[in-house]
Amino acid sequence: MAFRSMLRAVDRTVLRAGRLASGATPRGLAAWLVVARDRYARAYVATTRMQNQLRYDAPPRPYRLVHVDPARIERVADEARPMYRRAGVVCGGDWDLVDRRFIDLDVYRAYEAHFEDGVPWTETEFFDRVVAEIERGQTRWGCDSRAALEARCERLDDLYESIATEGFQSQAELAAADDPTLGRPPRLPTERRKNEVAVHVGRDGEVLFADGRNRLCIAKLLGLDEIPVRVLWRHADWQATRDAAARGEPVDADPEHPDLPVESRETVTSSG
Repeated sequence: MAFRSMLRAVDRTVLRAGRLASGATPRGLAAWLVVARDRYARAYVATTRMQNQLRYDAPPRPYRLVHVDPARIERVADEARPMYRRAGVVCGGDWDLVDRRFIDLDVYRAYEAHFEDGVPWTETEFFDRVVAEIERGQTRWGCDSRAALEARCERLDDLYESIATEGFQSQAELAAADDPTLGRPPRLPTERRKNEVAVHVGRDGEVLFADGRNRLCIAKLLGLDEIPVRVLWRHADWQATRDAAARGEPVDADPEHPDLPVESRETVTSSG
């Protein structure tokens, strides 16, 4: 209990540091805070991974990417916790019983209107909502003014064109390519991994959206067959299925599910 209390205290300090780094902080201090936050986040995830190794037969790997059909990601289970605190986590409860659909999000509707119907970003409900939030003093999408948001939307046009012509690449692939067209990916690993599409997996194996709206919107509109994603949360029931499959026990699940241990798929039987 004492260790958990200490971890929560450190976590609060790191979150405050992150807010300072993104605010009106001297450049040198802000850079140091980002580096400190990156190191702490990696240590936090390493602790989660070590605990998983001890608890599970198919331990979640927080940084592993799996390939998922974008059409399979239909419902939304996002929440405000930093990504490093969700990476590789197994938890029970009803968090996966959600009704909100990704295609109903105003950002997806804006992408659809803009790229399929030619509607300017500035004429979408999404743009109006974000501008209203900015005018109330909030920073949204890294923007604190209407002009900044318009510039951000122009970069989304570049992102769409890049994925349409070059294909969907992971952040590691983008960093290795060293192409400045879309801006260089963050140097620090934790900051770079934030830009991956992230998902959760529910009790029955349903893949739920967690983070990375822009790239998932584009993947869906382009009709891509699969994209690399990070798995953050797994429901305890689904983790039990993964563990059973890893032990070689028959389990009732989609034998091609991207989050099942690859070496165990011969033991899986489909409920269909």
